[in-house]
Amino acid sequence: METLRSRGITRDDVWQAADSLLKAGQRPTIERIRLHLGRGSPNTVSPHLDGWFAALGGRIQDPQGLAPAPGCPEPVTEAARYLWEAALQSARTSAEAALAQREAALAEAGTALQQEREALAQERQVMQARLEGAEAAMAELTRARDEAAERAARAETAATAWQQQAEALRAEHASALAAREAMQNDFEARRAAWDQERETLMQRTAANERRMALELDAARVASREAQKLIEAERKAAVERLSRAAEAASRQGSEMTRLAQAIAVLEERVRQRESLLAEYREQAGAAPAEAAAATPPRRSRPARMALSVGKARRRGRGL
Repeated sequence: METLRSRGITRDDVWQAADSLLKAGQRPTIERIRLHLGRGSPNTVSPHLDGWFAALGGRIQDPQGLAPAPGCPEPVTEAARYLWEAALQSARTSAEAALAQREAALAEAGTALQQEREALAQERQVMQARLEGAEAAMAELTRARDEAAERAARAETAATAWQQQAEALRAEHASALAAREAMQNDFEARRAAWDQERETLMQRTAANERRMALELDAARVASREAQKLIEAERKAAVERLSRAAEAASRQGSEMTRLAQAIAVLEERVRQRESLLAEYREQAGAAPAEAAAATPPRRSRPARMALSVGKARRRGRGL
Protein backbone atom coordinates (compact mmCIF):
# COMPACT_ATOMS: atom_id res chain seq x y z
CA MET A 1 0.00 0.00 0.00
CA GLU A 2 1.03 3.51 -0.64
CA THR A 3 1.84 5.31 2.56
CA LEU A 4 0.19 8.72 3.03
CA ARG A 5 1.98 10.97 5.45
CA SER A 6 0.52 14.00 7.20
CA ARG A 7 2.05 15.67 10.18
CA GLY A 8 4.21 12.55 10.97
CA ILE A 9 1.27 10.05 11.10
CA THR A 10 0.95 7.45 8.34
CA ARG A 11 -1.96 5.33 7.27
CA ASP A 12 -0.20 2.24 8.58
CA ASP A 13 0.12 3.88 12.02
CA VAL A 14 -3.61 4.51 12.11
CA TRP A 15 -4.48 1.02 10.81
CA GLN A 16 -2.16 -0.70 13.30
CA ALA A 17 -3.66 1.33 16.15
CA ALA A 18 -7.18 0.42 14.96
CA ASP A 19 -6.23 -3.29 14.78
CA SER A 20 -4.80 -3.08 18.27
CA LEU A 21 -7.97 -1.45 19.62
CA LEU A 22 -10.15 -4.00 17.84
CA LYS A 23 -8.10 -6.89 19.20
CA ALA A 24 -8.41 -5.29 22.66
CA GLY A 25 -12.21 -5.43 22.31
CA GLN A 26 -12.63 -1.64 21.77
CA ARG A 27 -14.29 0.12 18.89
CA PRO A 28 -11.72 2.18 16.99
CA THR A 29 -12.53 5.89 17.11
CA ILE A 30 -10.58 9.01 16.28
CA GLU A 31 -10.01 9.95 19.89
CA ARG A 32 -8.97 6.38 20.91
CA ILE A 33 -6.49 6.21 18.01
CA ARG A 34 -5.03 9.57 18.99
CA LEU A 35 -4.70 8.37 22.59
CA HIS A 36 -3.16 5.11 21.41
CA LEU A 37 -0.62 6.88 19.17
CA GLY A 38 -0.09 9.82 21.48
CA ARG A 39 -0.22 12.34 18.61
CA GLY A 40 -2.14 13.33 15.51
CA SER A 41 -5.00 15.66 14.72
CA PRO A 42 -8.60 14.65 14.01
CA ASN A 43 -8.29 15.91 10.46
CA THR A 44 -5.31 13.62 9.88
CA VAL A 45 -6.71 10.53 11.64
CA SER A 46 -10.25 10.68 10.20
CA PRO A 47 -9.50 9.87 6.52
CA HIS A 48 -7.14 6.98 7.50
CA LEU A 49 -9.80 5.58 9.87
CA ASP A 50 -12.41 5.76 7.11
CA GLY A 51 -10.03 3.85 4.87
CA TRP A 52 -9.48 1.23 7.60
CA PHE A 53 -13.27 0.69 7.92
CA ALA A 54 -13.57 0.46 4.11
CA ALA A 55 -10.87 -2.23 3.90
CA LEU A 56 -12.06 -4.14 6.98
CA GLY A 57 -14.53 -6.32 5.01
CA GLY A 58 -11.84 -7.60 2.66
CA ARG A 59 -9.50 -8.29 5.49
CA ILE A 60 -12.23 -10.23 7.33
CA GLN A 61 -12.68 -12.51 4.28
CA ASP A 62 -9.00 -13.40 4.51
CA PRO A 63 -8.83 -15.88 7.41
CA GLN A 64 -5.13 -15.31 7.72
CA GLY A 65 -5.53 -11.58 8.04
CA LEU A 66 -6.54 -11.71 11.70
CA ALA A 67 -6.00 -15.48 12.54
CA PRO A 68 -3.93 -16.37 15.60
CA ALA A 69 -0.44 -17.67 15.11
CA PRO A 70 0.11 -21.49 14.84
CA GLY A 71 0.53 -23.24 18.14
CA CYS A 72 -1.61 -20.67 19.94
CA PRO A 73 -3.50 -22.17 22.92
CA GLU A 74 -7.19 -22.91 22.47
CA PRO A 75 -8.43 -20.35 25.04
CA VAL A 76 -6.47 -17.70 23.23
CA THR A 77 -7.94 -18.86 19.96
CA GLU A 78 -11.44 -18.74 21.41
CA ALA A 79 -10.85 -15.33 22.83
CA ALA A 80 -9.51 -14.15 19.50
CA ARG A 81 -12.53 -15.58 17.73
CA TYR A 82 -14.82 -13.87 20.22
CA LEU A 83 -13.01 -10.62 19.79
CA TRP A 84 -13.11 -11.01 16.06
CA GLU A 85 -16.84 -11.57 16.07
CA ALA A 86 -17.34 -8.67 18.44
CA ALA A 87 -15.17 -6.55 16.15
CA LEU A 88 -17.19 -7.64 13.13
CA GLN A 89 -20.42 -6.76 14.90
CA SER A 90 -19.04 -3.42 16.02
CA ALA A 91 -17.73 -2.78 12.52
CA ARG A 92 -21.11 -3.63 11.02
CA THR A 93 -22.85 -1.42 13.55
CA SER A 94 -20.39 1.40 12.87
CA ALA A 95 -20.70 0.89 9.12
CA GLU A 96 -24.50 0.90 9.29
CA ALA A 97 -24.46 3.97 11.55
CA ALA A 98 -22.04 5.73 9.21
CA LEU A 99 -24.18 4.67 6.24
CA ALA A 100 -27.31 5.93 8.01
CA GLN A 101 -25.54 9.18 8.84
CA ARG A 102 -24.40 9.51 5.26
CA GLU A 103 -27.86 8.72 3.97
CA ALA A 104 -29.36 11.22 6.44
CA ALA A 105 -26.75 13.73 5.39
CA LEU A 106 -27.53 13.02 1.74
CA ALA A 107 -31.26 13.34 2.43
CA GLU A 108 -30.68 16.54 4.33
CA ALA A 109 -28.43 17.77 1.53
CA GLY A 110 -31.13 16.77 -0.99
CA THR A 111 -33.76 18.60 1.06
CA ALA A 112 -31.49 21.64 1.33
CA LEU A 113 -30.78 21.39 -2.40
CA GLN A 114 -34.52 21.19 -3.12
CA GLN A 115 -35.16 24.13 -0.84
CA GLU A 116 -32.35 26.02 -2.50
CA ARG A 117 -33.80 25.16 -5.91
CA GLU A 118 -37.23 26.35 -4.77
CA ALA A 119 -35.67 29.50 -3.31
CA LEU A 120 -33.77 30.00 -6.56
CA ALA A 121 -37.00 29.46 -8.51
CA GLN A 122 -38.80 31.97 -6.32
CA GLU A 123 -35.91 34.37 -6.60
CA ARG A 124 -35.94 33.84 -10.34
CA GLN A 125 -39.67 34.62 -10.42
CA VAL A 126 -39.04 37.71 -8.29
CA MET A 127 -36.17 38.74 -10.56
CA GLN A 128 -38.36 38.08 -13.61
CA ALA A 129 -41.14 40.20 -12.07
CA ARG A 130 -38.61 42.91 -11.24
CA LEU A 131 -37.21 42.68 -14.77
CA GLU A 132 -40.70 42.99 -16.23
CA GLY A 133 -41.42 45.87 -13.86
CA ALA A 134 -38.12 47.51 -14.83
CA GLU A 135 -38.93 47.06 -18.52
CA ALA A 136 -42.40 48.55 -17.97
CA ALA A 137 -40.87 51.41 -15.98
CA MET A 138 -38.27 51.91 -18.73
CA ALA A 139 -41.05 51.98 -21.33
CA GLU A 140 -42.98 54.48 -19.20
CA LEU A 141 -39.85 56.57 -18.74
CA THR A 142 -39.21 56.46 -22.48
CA ARG A 143 -42.79 57.53 -23.16
CA ALA A 144 -42.53 60.29 -20.55
CA ARG A 145 -39.21 61.39 -22.05
CA ASP A 146 -40.73 61.53 -25.53
CA GLU A 147 -43.74 63.48 -24.20
CA ALA A 148 -41.41 65.84 -22.33
CA ALA A 149 -39.33 66.33 -25.46
CA GLU A 150 -42.49 67.04 -27.46
CA ARG A 151 -43.73 69.48 -24.80
CA ALA A 152 -40.32 71.13 -24.74
CA ALA A 153 -40.41 71.51 -28.54
CA ARG A 154 -43.92 73.01 -28.34
CA ALA A 155 -42.82 75.29 -25.50
CA GLU A 156 -39.78 76.40 -27.50
CA THR A 157 -41.97 77.12 -30.52
CA ALA A 158 -44.42 79.04 -28.35
CA ALA A 159 -41.54 80.91 -26.71
CA THR A 160 -40.20 81.87 -30.14
CA ALA A 161 -43.66 83.11 -31.17
CA TRP A 162 -44.02 85.02 -27.88
CA GLN A 163 -40.57 86.52 -28.40
CA GLN A 164 -41.55 87.69 -31.87
CA GLN A 165 -44.80 89.11 -30.53
CA ALA A 166 -42.89 90.83 -27.74
CA GLU A 167 -40.46 92.33 -30.26
CA ALA A 168 -43.39 93.54 -32.38
CA LEU A 169 -45.11 94.98 -29.31
CA ARG A 170 -41.90 96.70 -28.21
CA ALA A 171 -41.50 98.21 -31.68
CA GLU A 172 -45.15 99.30 -31.68
CA HIS A 173 -44.73 100.72 -28.18
CA ALA A 174 -41.63 102.65 -29.24
CA SER A 175 -43.52 103.99 -32.27
CA ALA A 176 -46.46 104.96 -30.05
CA LEU A 177 -44.11 106.69 -27.61
CA ALA A 178 -42.49 108.60 -30.47
CA ALA A 179 -45.92 109.60 -31.82
CA ARG A 180 -47.09 110.65 -28.37
CA GLU A 181 -43.92 112.67 -27.85
CA ALA A 182 -44.42 114.37 -31.21
CA MET A 183 -48.05 115.11 -30.34
CA GLN A 184 -46.96 116.37 -26.93
CA ASN A 185 -44.36 118.66 -28.50
CA ASP A 186 -46.91 119.94 -31.01
CA PHE A 187 -49.43 120.48 -28.24
CA GLU A 188 -46.87 122.33 -26.15
CA ALA A 189 -45.96 124.52 -29.12
CA ARG A 190 -49.58 125.30 -29.87
CA ARG A 191 -50.31 125.91 -26.22
CA ALA A 192 -47.34 128.27 -26.01
CA ALA A 193 -48.67 130.12 -29.05
CA TRP A 194 -52.14 130.26 -27.51
CA ASP A 195 -50.71 131.48 -24.22
CA GLN A 196 -48.69 134.12 -26.05
CA GLU A 197 -51.75 135.22 -28.00
CA ARG A 198 -53.84 135.29 -24.85
CA GLU A 199 -51.15 137.34 -23.13
CA THR A 200 -51.16 139.74 -26.04
CA LEU A 201 -54.93 140.03 -25.88
CA MET A 202 -54.77 140.59 -22.14
CA GLN A 203 -52.15 143.25 -22.60
CA ARG A 204 -54.29 144.93 -25.25
CA THR A 205 -57.31 144.72 -23.03
CA ALA A 206 -55.33 146.19 -20.14
CA ALA A 207 -54.01 148.97 -22.38
CA ASN A 208 -57.52 149.68 -23.61
CA GLU A 209 -58.78 149.71 -20.04
CA ARG A 210 -56.07 152.14 -19.02
CA ARG A 211 -56.79 154.33 -22.03
CA MET A 212 -60.52 154.22 -21.38
CA ALA A 213 -59.93 155.01 -17.73
CA LEU A 214 -57.86 158.07 -18.69
CA GLU A 215 -60.47 159.21 -21.20
CA LEU A 216 -63.37 158.57 -18.85
CA ASP A 217 -61.82 160.72 -16.12
CA ALA A 218 -63.18 163.79 -17.97
CA ALA A 219 -66.72 162.52 -17.93
CA ARG A 220 -67.24 160.49 -14.74
CA VAL A 221 -71.01 160.60 -14.65
CA ALA A 222 -71.53 159.39 -18.22
CA SER A 223 -68.54 157.09 -18.16
CA ARG A 224 -69.71 155.08 -15.14
CA GLU A 225 -72.25 153.24 -17.19
CA ALA A 226 -69.75 152.82 -19.98
CA GLN A 227 -67.13 151.65 -17.47
CA LYS A 228 -69.50 149.10 -16.08
CA LEU A 229 -70.31 147.96 -19.57
CA ILE A 230 -66.66 147.76 -20.50
CA GLU A 231 -65.90 145.85 -17.28
CA ALA A 232 -68.69 143.44 -18.00
CA GLU A 233 -67.50 143.09 -21.57
CA ARG A 234 -63.93 142.60 -20.36
CA LYS A 235 -64.99 139.90 -17.93
CA ALA A 236 -67.08 138.27 -20.61
CA ALA A 237 -64.14 138.51 -23.01
CA VAL A 238 -61.75 137.07 -20.44
CA GLU A 239 -64.19 134.26 -19.64
CA ARG A 240 -64.72 133.56 -23.32
CA LEU A 241 -61.01 133.72 -23.91
CA SER A 242 -60.42 131.27 -21.02
CA ARG A 243 -63.08 128.93 -22.34
CA ALA A 244 -61.67 129.28 -25.81
CA ALA A 245 -58.16 128.49 -24.51
CA GLU A 246 -59.43 125.41 -22.65
CA ALA A 247 -61.40 124.29 -25.69
CA ALA A 248 -58.34 124.91 -27.84
CA SER A 249 -56.38 122.31 -25.83
CA ARG A 250 -58.99 119.71 -26.77
CA GLN A 251 -59.80 120.76 -30.31
CA GLY A 252 -57.73 122.89 -32.68
CA SER A 253 -60.71 124.13 -34.64
CA GLU A 254 -61.73 126.32 -31.69
CA MET A 255 -58.87 128.66 -32.53
CA THR A 256 -60.86 129.98 -35.49
CA ARG A 257 -63.79 130.86 -33.29
CA LEU A 258 -61.43 132.39 -30.74
CA ALA A 259 -59.83 134.57 -33.41
CA GLN A 260 -63.28 135.65 -34.60
CA ALA A 261 -64.34 136.42 -31.04
CA ILE A 262 -61.16 138.42 -30.49
CA ALA A 263 -61.79 140.32 -33.72
CA VAL A 264 -65.35 141.08 -32.59
CA LEU A 265 -64.06 142.20 -29.21
CA GLU A 266 -61.48 144.45 -30.81
CA GLU A 267 -64.18 145.87 -33.09
CA ARG A 268 -66.41 146.47 -30.11
CA VAL A 269 -63.53 148.07 -28.22
CA ARG A 270 -62.94 150.35 -31.16
CA GLN A 271 -66.65 151.12 -31.16
CA ARG A 272 -66.49 151.90 -27.45
CA GLU A 273 -63.47 154.09 -28.04
CA SER A 274 -65.29 155.84 -30.86
CA LEU A 275 -68.35 156.30 -28.65
CA LEU A 276 -66.22 157.64 -25.82
CA ALA A 277 -64.48 160.04 -28.20
CA GLU A 278 -67.82 161.19 -29.50
CA TYR A 279 -69.10 161.49 -25.98
CA ARG A 280 -66.07 163.51 -24.96
CA GLU A 281 -66.47 165.80 -27.93
CA GLN A 282 -70.08 166.28 -27.16
CA ALA A 283 -69.53 166.69 -23.42
CA GLY A 284 -68.34 170.27 -23.89
CA ALA A 285 -71.34 171.28 -25.98
CA ALA A 286 -73.80 169.56 -23.69
CA PRO A 287 -74.65 172.66 -21.53
CA ALA A 288 -75.48 174.90 -24.53
CA GLU A 289 -77.42 172.20 -26.27
CA ALA A 290 -79.30 171.37 -23.07
CA ALA A 291 -80.50 174.97 -22.75
CA ALA A 292 -81.67 175.18 -26.33
CA ALA A 293 -83.10 171.66 -26.54
CA THR A 294 -86.83 171.13 -26.47
CA PRO A 295 -88.28 169.11 -23.54
CA PRO A 296 -89.46 166.06 -25.54
CA ARG A 297 -85.95 165.55 -27.09
CA ARG A 298 -83.54 163.20 -25.35
CA SER A 299 -80.15 164.36 -24.25
CA ARG A 300 -76.84 163.13 -25.64
CA PRO A 301 -75.96 161.15 -22.50
CA ALA A 302 -79.27 159.39 -22.69
CA ARG A 303 -78.70 158.51 -26.33
CA MET A 304 -75.18 157.43 -25.45
CA ALA A 305 -76.49 155.16 -22.67
CA LEU A 306 -79.08 153.78 -25.09
CA SER A 307 -76.40 153.08 -27.68
CA VAL A 308 -74.22 151.42 -25.07
CA GLY A 309 -77.16 149.23 -23.94
CA LYS A 310 -77.84 148.20 -27.53
CA ALA A 311 -74.19 147.39 -28.08
CA ARG A 312 -74.12 145.34 -24.88
CA ARG A 313 -77.17 143.37 -26.00
CA ARG A 314 -75.54 142.76 -29.36
CA GLY A 315 -72.36 141.57 -27.58
CA ARG A 316 -74.37 139.16 -25.46
CA GLY A 317 -76.00 137.79 -28.58
CA LEU A 318 -72.58 136.63 -29.89
